[in-house]
Amino acid sequence: MIEPEDYGLSDVQTFAHIGDPAPSPDHSVFWKHWFTRLVEHTPILTRRSTPDPSDPSATHSFISNDGVYIGCTLVLPEDRAVCASLVAVHGYNNPDTLADSVRRFRRIANTGVAVLLIRLRGYPGSQLGIGDQTSIDEHGAGWIGRGFAGEKNEGWIVPGAVADVCNACRVMRNALLHRDSEAAIRVDNSIDHPGVFLQGSSIGGGLATISAAQLIGKLSGESIIDRLAISLPSLGAWRWRLEHLRTGTTAEIEQILKHFPERREELIHRLRLCDPVVHARKVRVPTLGMLARKDEVSPAPCAAAIFNAIDADPGRKWRFVVPFGHFEGSIANARRHALFERAMTDFFDPSLLPIDSMSPWEPYLHEGWIEGEGESDEHTPTNQAQQ
Repeated sequence: MIEPEDYGLSDVQTFAHIGDPAPSPDHSVFWKHWFTRLVEHTPILTRRSTPDPSDPSATHSFISNDGVYIGCTLVLPEDRAVCASLVAVHGYNNPDTLADSVRRFRRIANTGVAVLLIRLRGYPGSQLGIGDQTSIDEHGAGWIGRGFAGEKNEGWIVPGAVADVCNACRVMRNALLHRDSEAAIRVDNSIDHPGVFLQGSSIGGGLATISAAQLIGKLSGESIIDRLAISLPSLGAWRWRLEHLRTGTTAEIEQILKHFPERREELIHRLRLCDPVVHARKVRVPTLGMLARKDEVSPAPCAAAIFNAIDADPGRKWRFVVPFGHFEGSIANARRHALFERAMTDFFDPSLLPIDSMSPWEPYLHEGWIEGEGESDEHTPTNQAQQ
C-alpha cells in the first residue's frame, strides 16, 4: 500500500493538494462543440424491451450521444411521492449488476428520491450495439484507452461517457418536470423545483464532477445539478499521476503513451481535456466527498485535488475521510465506509437543506464511528438530532 509519505507529502499536505487548473490549448473549442452535440437530441427514459445479455437486469435505457443505448435501473420510493432525483455513476472495475446495486441506494430512494443507476457505454448493461469496451486492448489498456490514441479527440470514449452522465441527468430532470410521459414517476407536485442530484464513485466521481461542470449554468437561472457526492474520485491531476503512479488507469494510459512517444505531449493534452481538476472550478453546488488517506487506485493527492478544486463555498463542502480507499484495510475502515453511506443518505434527503443534513455529521467527518452502527437506521446522527 502506497503511503502519503511515499509521494513526499505529509497527511495534511495530501489533503491540501492542488492540481494544475490550467486547461489544455483546445479545451474551450472542444467542449463547446461537445455541448452542441449533446443538446442535438433529447434523451427519453424507456423500459428496455430488448435485454442486454451482458446484464439482463438493466430494466430501462435511454439513447446517449452517438446513438449508444445506456442501460440503467430506476429505483423509486416505496411509500411516497418523489421530491428529487439522483443519478449514480459506478467505478472502473467490475461494477455490480444493476440488480445488485439497487440495495445500496434503497435507503436514499425511500427519502423521496428517484434514483437512476446507469452503466457507462461499453460496460455490462450498456453493450447493445457497441460491444464490450472493458477488455484489455493491443496496447495493454482497458476501457479508458478506447479511442484515446485516435486522430480526433471525439473518438475517445471518456467524453462519450461524460455525455452518458449528462444525458442521464437530463432524463431525470425532464421526467420530474413531466416532460417525459414514459418514466411514470409519481412526483410531489407541491415541489416547485425537484432537485437533480449526482453521485459517482472512483472514475464515476471524476465523470460526475466533469458532468456537473458542463451542466451548471447552461440554462438561465438553473444549476441543473443541485447536490454532488463523490467517493474516491479518479481521473484527476494527470501530469502528477504519470510522474508518481504506475498502477490502475494510469498504467493503462502509460502503455498507450509508450506506443506513441512522438505524440506524448499531444496525448497528455487530450487527457487534460477530461481532467476533473480543470472542470471543477465551475462546480459551486453543495458537495460531499469521501477521500482516503491511502489509495493505490485513486491516489490520495489526486482525489484531494479534485475535491479542493470544486468552487463551492467552504460551508457547503464536506470532506469525509477514510483510512483506505480501494482496499478493505480493516474493520475500522469498513465501518468508516459504511458510515459514509449513512452520511450520503442524509445529504441527499430532499426534505433537508444540505447544511442541516450535514451539521450533525461534522464530529464524524475525519474519524470515529457511531455506537451501535450497523444495527438500525436510528443510530445515524441526523435521526439522533431529530429525536
